[in-house]
Amino acid sequence: MSIRLDDQKRKALKIIASVEGKTMGSLVEDWIENYINENKERLAGLLEQDDISEVMRMSESTFAEWDNPEDEIYDHL
Repeated sequence: MSIRLDDQKRKALKIIASVEGKTMGSLVEDWIENYINENKERLAGLLEQDDISEVMRMSESTFAEWDNPEDEIYDHL
């Protein structure tokens, strides 16, 4: 997975990670884990309804930035 950040945000993230004694990747991993934990109930409810199409619709916007010519090389993996 790659994340595109402008230089100012990347530098700020690098400084924060350094101050906290972490890597930028571990910070992002922590944030993702927290987000997943905060949304587990909503996801579980959707899965119980067997409405996986709703889950897919929710995730579409998340992956929209990956739908670009630069990343087309990964479409066939």
